Amino acid sequence: MKILLIKPPLNPNLITASLYEPLELEYLAASVKGHDVRIMDMRIEQNLHKELLNFKPKLVGITAYTCDYNIAKQILKEIKQFDNSIRTAVGGHHATFLPNDFVLPFVDAIFLRYADSTFPQYVNAFDDPKQMRNIPNIGIVDKGKVFFTKQEITKPDLDILPFPDRILTSKYRHKYHDAVRNNLALVMTSRGCPFRCNFCACWKLMNGKYVTRTPESIILELKSLPKEIDVVYFSDDNTFSDARRMWEMSKLIKKNNINKKFQMYARTDSIIKHQDLFENFKSVGLQFITIGLESFRDKDLDYYGKKTSISTNNQAIQILKKLDIHILAHFIVRPEYMKEDFEQLFKYVKDNNLFRPAYPVLTPLPGTELYEEKFSMFEITNFDYFDFNHSVLPTKLDPKEFYLQLANLYIKSYSVLRYVKHRINRLFSLNKEKYFTDNTDGITFIKLLFVLIFSRATVKKLRKSYLDLTHFSKSDINYNLKR
Repeated sequence: MKILLIKPPLNPNLITASLYEPLELEYLAASVKGHDVRIMDMRIEQNLHKELLNFKPKLVGITAYTCDYNIAKQILKEIKQFDNSIRTAVGGHHATFLPNDFVLPFVDAIFLRYADSTFPQYVNAFDDPKQMRNIPNIGIVDKGKVFFTKQEITKPDLDILPFPDRILTSKYRHKYHDAVRNNLALVMTSRGCPFRCNFCACWKLMNGKYVTRTPESIILELKSLPKEIDVVYFSDDNTFSDARRMWEMSKLIKKNNINKKFQMYARTDSIIKHQDLFENFKSVGLQFITIGLESFRDKDLDYYGKKTSISTNNQAIQILKKLDIHILAHFIVRPEYMKEDFEQLFKYVKDNNLFRPAYPVLTPLPGTELYEEKFSMFEITNFDYFDFNHSVLPTKLDPKEFYLQLANLYIKSYSVLRYVKHRINRLFSLNKEKYFTDNTDGITFIKLLFVLIFSRATVKKLRKSYLDLTHFSKSDINYNLKR
């Protein structure tokens, strides 16, 4: 059977300098190997009509985060308008937590949670509606009504999953990169998270379970990656939660002479507790660590349920700086921020010599505890704006001032003057306490110029997006949300 899997176009409100491979679709494609499968990455290639005409699929599946909801709906509708006999299916984060949003005339099936086993079952039962109803975690849509099958949340064996089918995305491979244009591949080594942050739905996706792949399985996949890959990003929610596993992995990376740079996610308490592990990983290629520092003050961390502290964060930053591991620091900007809060946040970034910060706006996504808590307070309900750049909650500052402060955070953080001043002080050993490291998180003068160009585009995009928003009334951009 001919199956087309679609990654939707990038939401125009999103501001990102990276483009990651559609790993979720590569896994789905690998699960139905006996069929004729294509992956269409519409972030790169957007002629859907041509693809449908040439390929003539019987089944089209699309994945969607919440900010992709509207464009995913549009694509699904276009598919049915092209040929009503094509079966359509949708999955991903939004379909999992708000599946009724996809009970639409142009949707045939809704996949909840991970579809590693349910998607191939659906394909095998394609012409057998009775058998289809025995497949767990799906919604079958017919004539405006939906039948949800039994819900099962089991611990999957990640080692028996086939490797992602990267051959199907090989024509796009040169387009996948990180923020500074390193050729990048994603590798999943675990799922779920043992922690319970209120802004995150990852742990709820696995119902609180945390499962890992064995180091041996991961090594085999690393060996199979295309040679042109510079950086491997472990696309986990919590890579270092199992320290024993990571020790074994570092040994096998060295033993197998895998010469890649690695980017991983880690909690600050893990970094402090296992400093020797991170030192060891540095020796086998660990170059980038993404850390959710989240705030410059403890009361915010307590509110998020982060189970860390500013003291813990500061210690972890010092450790990574000394190991010359580059930090990609994430800070959540709260809608309640006043001008002084923005200033204190930048001071924290500057005082800790952080050169690659990101400032997502607090966004209560479906599936999170915050979504339930803040639902009645949403000022914007159009999912296009659940993009981490707009505040869907009311801001304490006038919105225009809020977005100006947000834009200025990026301008000051990625300032050429800031970088040059840091380098001069290090060169002449001036003010060593303030400028305490040569580690500028991989930012060089040349790379900073690239980031600066992007920053200007970011600022323009933020301002334009805000101005566009003011041109609509709430009745135009909003619609009724369902719990």
